[in-house]
Amino acid sequence: MPYQMIMPQTRAPVRRWGSSLGIVLPPEMVKELRLEAGREVMVDIRPAGIEEAFGSLKNWTVDPRKLKDELRRRW
Repeated sequence: MPYQMIMPQTRAPVRRWGSSLGIVLPPEMVKELRLEAGREVMVDIRPAGIEEAFGSLKNWTVDPRKLKDELRRRW
């Protein structure tokens, strides 16, 4: 199994930077990853809110029988 490094995640606002848009990394992340000006990084961009909606249901449990009964009532 190949080694996979788990990288920290953060939320960052997208800001206008001249005619472009930019993201400023928080100092904690810069320190943790030992980043320096000019160093290249890989960026995985997802709009905030999508993952949170599904993530908020992680501990949600469903009684299959109640769900089935409810679905049948609404058909």
